[in-house]
Amino acid sequence: MRILPGCLHFCFIPLLLSRAHGFLTWRTPPAFLVYNYSYSNLSSVSEAQAPKTARALNFSHNVIEKITKRDLERFARLEVLDLSYNRIRDVEPGAFQSLLSLVSVDLSFNYEKLLLSNLPPHLKLSPAGKTPGSLQLSKNSDKSYGAALEPSVPTEELPRSGVLSLRQILNPRLRRSTGNLLRRGEGNTVAPPTATPEPSLCGISINGTLDLSHSNLTTEELMLKLDEDLCQAQLGRILELDISHNNVEMDLLSLFGLFFPMENTLSIDASSNKLTINILDAESICEFPSHQLLFLNISNNPINSLDTLCLPSSIKEIDLSFTNISQIPVDFAKKLFNLEKMYVQGNHFIYTAFSESGNALPTCVPPPGTVHISAISFVRNVAGTPIESLPEKVKHLGMSSCSIVELPEWFAETVEELLFLDLSSNYISVLPNFPSSLQHLDISNNDIEVIPPSLKSLSNLTIFMIQNNKIVAMHTEYFPSALKKCDFSKNKVKVLSLTDALEKLEHLNISGNLITHLEPAGRLPALTSLDSSHNLIPELPDGFGESLPGLKYFNLSGNKISFLQHGSLPASLVELDISDNAITTIVEATFGPLTSLRVLTVQGEHFFCTCDLYWFVNVYIHEPQLEIRGRGAMTCSFPPERRGSLVGSSHLTLLRCSLGVQLAVTAGAAGLAVLALTVLCWRLDGPWYIRMGWYWCMAKRKQYEKRPENKLFDAFISYSEHDADWTKENLLEKLENDGFRICYHERDFKPGHPVLGNIFYCIENSHKVLFVLSPSFVNSCWCQYELYFAEHRVLNENLDSLIMIVLEDLPPHSVPQKFSKLRKLLRRKTYLKWSPEEHKQKIFWHQLKAVLKTTNEPLVRAENGSALEMQELE
Repeated sequence: MRILPGCLHFCFIPLLLSRAHGFLTWRTPPAFLVYNYSYSNLSSVSEAQAPKTARALNFSHNVIEKITKRDLERFARLEVLDLSYNRIRDVEPGAFQSLLSLVSVDLSFNYEKLLLSNLPPHLKLSPAGKTPGSLQLSKNSDKSYGAALEPSVPTEELPRSGVLSLRQILNPRLRRSTGNLLRRGEGNTVAPPTATPEPSLCGISINGTLDLSHSNLTTEELMLKLDEDLCQAQLGRILELDISHNNVEMDLLSLFGLFFPMENTLSIDASSNKLTINILDAESICEFPSHQLLFLNISNNPINSLDTLCLPSSIKEIDLSFTNISQIPVDFAKKLFNLEKMYVQGNHFIYTAFSESGNALPTCVPPPGTVHISAISFVRNVAGTPIESLPEKVKHLGMSSCSIVELPEWFAETVEELLFLDLSSNYISVLPNFPSSLQHLDISNNDIEVIPPSLKSLSNLTIFMIQNNKIVAMHTEYFPSALKKCDFSKNKVKVLSLTDALEKLEHLNISGNLITHLEPAGRLPALTSLDSSHNLIPELPDGFGESLPGLKYFNLSGNKISFLQHGSLPASLVELDISDNAITTIVEATFGPLTSLRVLTVQGEHFFCTCDLYWFVNVYIHEPQLEIRGRGAMTCSFPPERRGSLVGSSHLTLLRCSLGVQLAVTAGAAGLAVLALTVLCWRLDGPWYIRMGWYWCMAKRKQYEKRPENKLFDAFISYSEHDADWTKENLLEKLENDGFRICYHERDFKPGHPVLGNIFYCIENSHKVLFVLSPSFVNSCWCQYELYFAEHRVLNENLDSLIMIVLEDLPPHSVPQKFSKLRKLLRRKTYLKWSPEEHKQKIFWHQLKAVLKTTNEPLVRAENGSALEMQELE
């Protein structure tokens, strides 16, 4: 019988049944001592200094060249010995004779002329592997062969054909029975009971999912939880199994032996364990007739090679990332012909340079993440290419960080259904040909310098990631018309022309280039996100905002922009980043139309704290629906006295910065002043004085003739209509009878002339002016004019020509405020008072005639003289 060569997956868990308190309990099995010295760079077995009590030793993947008696004479209890993947050339005769308990020896993948002699009696070499202790020779690469000695299977369990099926070989229960490996020397053990164990020992799925990840499970513990006999009811309910991040150390094919009872399982995650592929020839037994597995994750395992990969062909998605594989073999596509999604990130598809001696000895495979110094990246070699086959149905392929220099020539013609391709972080220098079905292409972090016109043929491409390459020119006419998202960042592009060829483009990232000019050569209505940060853009061209009517997210940070012109920003913007530029001011004409803006980033800016910034500081920055990032760190760079201070404390006010407000405030203040003066003048009879001044000026302009010495009249009588009778019958008649020439307005005013002109003319041409004072006089408008003109004449000629006749007593409070002059005159000037008594009337007329005959005294001299008390002339 042929069974797994070099298998260290010992099925040693005998279940011991004991009755205690009426319950079935488990007894811990005796320890099975296994010591692992693989990947230790050992040159001999004795160098490991393994304990004598060891029952299993793993010396695989070392540099051992010879096996001697001295190396193995101490291990009397040794049952399993793994010496595969070494450089063993010779085995000393009798080296295995002392190992009486030895039942399995793995010498595969060693020197092709390895000599085997003096094997223990129970290990015999026979062809076909059908008898106990069979020896199988396995091909190793192109030159090396190995021998695997394994325990036999009882004859009654062999099929009639003499060949075991994959299910029989990998069945954990069958493996535990073969050879009675662990029952030797333990006569008191009892066969496992058929009763169902406690549920806690089996893996219990929840809603079809069994999660055993991060449980630090060993291989034996996992076998116990997935035991076919003891957990059959639970295994049938598992739809998804997760055993990732454990200490499971076994061959991948042996692991799938545990999964045979789980015929309904669709997904298995066995990542981050210690799985290997060591089966040399698994094609004859690689059959999974009843499995419907769709997803398998075996990433982060030391698989190393896919040459003998044996998996169900139903798998549609597989993750082989970080497994240290260096080649996808020719038969891979045949084994997984239904595969649609494949991930091989983090592997290195390279060839290993062999030594000049030509021995072609296999070397130890380093842990994931390390690279041999002798590893050389070739695409073509006499041995072929690192990518020799891919399933035709694959739609999702992840091959990032795989040291790929170029793809095979058959790639585009083979994977004609490919939709997603990730080739990032490789060494590709020329953009290869891709199938036209491709929708998502990530070829970032490579060495591409030119975009070829063939890219236009990818008519279905919607996402194109080509950042961090060495591209100098971005030819948008080569881009597919269906492109919606493009990342062109971290290249060496200097000029970007936004043409109509990108009419469906929605997201564009051109950050980290050397762009000095943006050319809006067309209208891009679909573009909603543009990242042009960290370039050398000095300004946005005219009409830039109009060419991008649907732009919502715009990143302009890290450029050399000093001013944003009106209309340079689209009105549809929702988020804008202008940080780390040379912008010194933000004006309303540019940012005012951005009514949809919700986020504005201004970090690292130094503004001119002048009135140009008032609108932003005092109005825009307090918009409740706008988030301004970095406004707390905005500082002033001008004027010098404000340099370094925060913009928020610049104390810019609307009155200081708005001419319109200044005019409005000035006009308002002037209006208030005028209103106050108007009220004050009204209260102080200002309108009356204004009219008087106006009339005086008008009268002076008439330039009436007057004689400087000889006046036309001796006196002009000013009286009110209420006193007209007394004035006509007494005053006028008396004076004219005495020979005086009296100017009487009803008689002497010139017809057709203005009244005020006649008043002015008569006063100017009268030697004296008589005022008949009474309460009705001070209430007469025309009397006020006459008094006003007479006062101006006195001031103008400096001659006191006024004669006051008090017809009726005038109490001081009865004289209005506007007759302030009259009040002064009554206080300082002698006046005549009319009396109803006859003897006093004679005196009145005598004094009046005497005053009319006197000359006018100078006013200045009179005022400088001693003040006369107010008195009555009787």
